[in-house]
Amino acid sequence: MNNPNIVRCAIYARYSSDMQRVSSIEDQIRRCRVYAGLQDRYEIVEQLVLSDKAQSGATTKGRDALEQVIEAAKQTPRPFDVLLVDDTSRLARNTEDSLRTVSILKFFGVAVISVSQGIDSRQSSARQLLTLHAMMDEQYIVGVADKVHRGQEGRVLQGLVAGGRCFGYNNVPIEDPEKLAKYGRPTVLGVRAEVNEQQAAVVNRIFGMCADGMSLAQIAKTLNKEGVLAPQPARGRKQRAWAPSSIREILHNERYRGVQVWNRTKKERNPETGKKVSRPRPQSDWKRVEVQEWRIVTEELWDRAHASFTERSRHFGSATTASGVSKASTSKYLFSGLLVCGVCGSNLVIVSGDGRRGYRKYGCPSHRYRGTCENGLFIRQDLLEEQLLAYLEAQILTEEVASYTVGLFEKQLKERLEELSSQADAHTAELTDRREKRRELQVEAERIGRAIAATGHSPTLLKLLADLEQRVRTLDGEIEAHRAPDIKPQVEHVRRYALEAILDLRSLFQSVSQKTKVKLAQHINQLVLTPRQLDGRSVYEVSGSWELLPDSKCVILMVARDGIEPPTRGFSVRCSTN
Repeated sequence: MNNPNIVRCAIYARYSSDMQRVSSIEDQIRRCRVYAGLQDRYEIVEQLVLSDKAQSGATTKGRDALEQVIEAAKQTPRPFDVLLVDDTSRLARNTEDSLRTVSILKFFGVAVISVSQGIDSRQSSARQLLTLHAMMDEQYIVGVADKVHRGQEGRVLQGLVAGGRCFGYNNVPIEDPEKLAKYGRPTVLGVRAEVNEQQAAVVNRIFGMCADGMSLAQIAKTLNKEGVLAPQPARGRKQRAWAPSSIREILHNERYRGVQVWNRTKKERNPETGKKVSRPRPQSDWKRVEVQEWRIVTEELWDRAHASFTERSRHFGSATTASGVSKASTSKYLFSGLLVCGVCGSNLVIVSGDGRRGYRKYGCPSHRYRGTCENGLFIRQDLLEEQLLAYLEAQILTEEVASYTVGLFEKQLKERLEELSSQADAHTAELTDRREKRRELQVEAERIGRAIAATGHSPTLLKLLADLEQRVRTLDGEIEAHRAPDIKPQVEHVRRYALEAILDLRSLFQSVSQKTKVKLAQHINQLVLTPRQLDGRSVYEVSGSWELLPDSKCVILMVARDGIEPPTRGFSVRCSTN
């Protein structure tokens, strides 16, 4: 594989999340191998036969195999020369992402070949062909989305299920036995909803409890205490249990009164994260279809429940959100988002008080609103913040800790600089060769320039001159990419930065503000609060880790073009609840 006459090939394959067919990966790799076998001097680098499974081509986010290919192309020496893909849609179904990926690989000396379309990025017309195919690949996704949306609308108008499950119903496929789909199964024409009598009884009971004046939290705790099976938890939620939010969703779902409301939201992909987010549509786009066989709740019970809900919101609306949870819990406090229950793992929130009619208190929402956690210990927000800040300032930001941290930081930096110095020596020979080649090309370009000046306009000479200038620009890029990093920054400069960062933390604790919260989030990842009994009184044992220099990685990146893990320090402190 070190033979300069051999063309080293990597292979990248991908199949979409909507295809869900693993064999597609095998087919793509097989076609790339066949193509390589038909070429002269092409050999596959087996460790670089990579694939992303069940990943949409609409974004490059989350595609680890593609990222691995790009990182390999940046290595010195580079382990491959050509990237083979079955077709351009495997790289991306987004024009911008597709062209950007090819440009990055080209900059680092890697060609991209689409074997089924016969496109080689080294060809003069490659960019135009790639753009054309990338636009068609992108339009394919748009077309599929439109077809799915039209199909869903048709099912809704027929009183069928457009997609997804709903508590209280079973989804029953409508099959055509005369039409067979893949694997000999009957074709599914649609899905109808059938009332699940056991779950429907729970739905009726929820509406009844709400009509009788029970709050959302009271309903959730009652059902959890009795062991009533809750709906499947949302993605990312750990527990399958009733919560005020799920009770509210049921109370506002018109399906239970025999009305299907569709097209209220749309999915859009965030270009920064690559994730899809739900966006509301205007009410004029909503589709409302009556499906009386879906009715579970009588109109009279629906009206009574909603009248009671509205009345409670009128009385308690200033202190509670629509889900029945304290508004204070949705606000941003100093440690909000950092506190975790040591019993069940839920994020602690403000569960009582609004600052006007009582002290705000942190507590476990799984205990307060669901009744599924035994941790019933509350702690005042102001006491928790005061005790934690005092502890962190007194016990962590000491001269001893500061000296240790700076010393460790200094040691890691010196080690990294020595490593970079060794790499720089290895780069020297390679850079010398490139610079010598560049000098030769410049001499040749000057000679042709003089010939053009002497003989006049010559298409042949002009083309030769343009080719030479392009080769010089390519070498300039390679020389810049392989330039040895600057390893001269003084360690004393970094020492001063570290000490200034620690001093900045001391000033941070003197003024509790939104700036304090932002800074704390940089230094603390998570605080676990576990209830304990100490001398006959209840306390919270707070444990976590403190990252003394969260910006140290950035400093290393600036002076040495690489990162190290910043030093951390674990801690544990008991906080009184009164």
